[in-house]
Amino acid sequence: MKRHHHQRGFSLTELLVALAVLAVLAAILIAGLARAREYARIAQCLSNLHQLSLAALSYAQHNQGALPSDYKMPGGYWYPEIAPYDNKLAANAICPDATAPSNGIGTATTAWGPVNPAGPYPWLQGTTSSYGLNNYANPGGTIPGIASVGELTLGGNQTYQQIAQGALTSATGITASGDVSIYGNLQAGGSIDTSGNFYISGTETPNMPALQPPSVSNIFQTIQSTDNPTPISGNTTVINFNNNPYQIINGDFSPNGQIQIIGSGTLLVTGSIDVSSWFPANGTGTANINLVCLGSINFSGQVNINGGIYAGGDLNLSGKYNLGGVLVSDGALADTGSGTYSQKPPPSFDPRSGGRDLLDSQPLFADCIWVDGSPTATDAVPTNTQLGDQSLNANDQMGRFCINRHLGQINVSFTDGSAHTVPLAQLWQLNWSSSFRAQNVVVP
Repeated sequence: MKRHHHQRGFSLTELLVALAVLAVLAAILIAGLARAREYARIAQCLSNLHQLSLAALSYAQHNQGALPSDYKMPGGYWYPEIAPYDNKLAANAICPDATAPSNGIGTATTAWGPVNPAGPYPWLQGTTSSYGLNNYANPGGTIPGIASVGELTLGGNQTYQQIAQGALTSATGITASGDVSIYGNLQAGGSIDTSGNFYISGTETPNMPALQPPSVSNIFQTIQSTDNPTPISGNTTVINFNNNPYQIINGDFSPNGQIQIIGSGTLLVTGSIDVSSWFPANGTGTANINLVCLGSINFSGQVNINGGIYAGGDLNLSGKYNLGGVLVSDGALADTGSGTYSQKPPPSFDPRSGGRDLLDSQPLFADCIWVDGSPTATDAVPTNTQLGDQSLNANDQMGRFCINRHLGQINVSFTDGSAHTVPLAQLWQLNWSSSFRAQNVVVP
């Protein structure tokens, strides 16, 4: 008896199920391939940013440690400054996820520039890039040559000339009146009020959050505990730094006689300093000395100092002076005197030493819709992370960087040359500047 074997085919339901499974697998495969391609673009973008940072660091080696700056000169910006140090800059300046130029402000998927030469940014004509510079890493642009916790008062009836390549900063507010010339920027945690014959070549930025100069008391304690200063009398007429560059006076210091300074160094004073005559002695030139005082400092005489002046209390200048260095006060700082102040790099014990207000983990370049930005901790999350802040609001600049370019993230390079992928909400956790205080935000 012959048996017949019947071959059973797929039912319609089974066939549909099989096709659905294949469709799901194909979709997963396509999504995986798309994500893999995006990860490759992210890696290329990180490489680009790494190269930009290396070029900027090479630039700094040839410019006395100063990084590129969009404030260095009118119409100047980072791209042409680092061009001699990156022979592939045109390629390295373009993120593979934002290659098409926007002919203006960029977006998450387009690069900024080039621009209309008849428009407001003619100096950008012919340039396009997907990245922006953190302006807080620029050379001296954010180092306060004069910095106070309390009110900063400049001027009076005397002529006051401020020559600073950096900034004058008060965590409280700034009042300038009389004959005041400022070559630099004004930054204040509160208001900035100017009147009289006032001139400023830089910018005025009031209501900046969390501005804070370095703590004078912390600096004093660090020097005292690590540098073994030699005790000297508060009535001394000679300060000799040849044997020890650190000297300390326990008590007040009122050098109103013919005091002489031999060599250069740092004088610590646990009390207050009051100078109503010459400092140093008349006819002896300019003293190379740093003054670090836990109390207040009052200069009502003629003062000629090259070095930093740090007051744990108020700092008052009401006489004549010729100063070169930095002025820092944990209290108010009032200058109603007359003379010339020239900013110079902070001494080594100042946390800002090194020629600029530079943090080890400070962002340098990042994915951005514009040439640069100066983010602050209170900047709002942009409502549209595909566009960012197209208004380029000067008081809300995180929106230039907070764009959904890489799967809810952007790439950032840092001042140590490294580059990392950073989720958008964590942009508010980075050390954009020394005054930046981390904030928790929600990015939709």
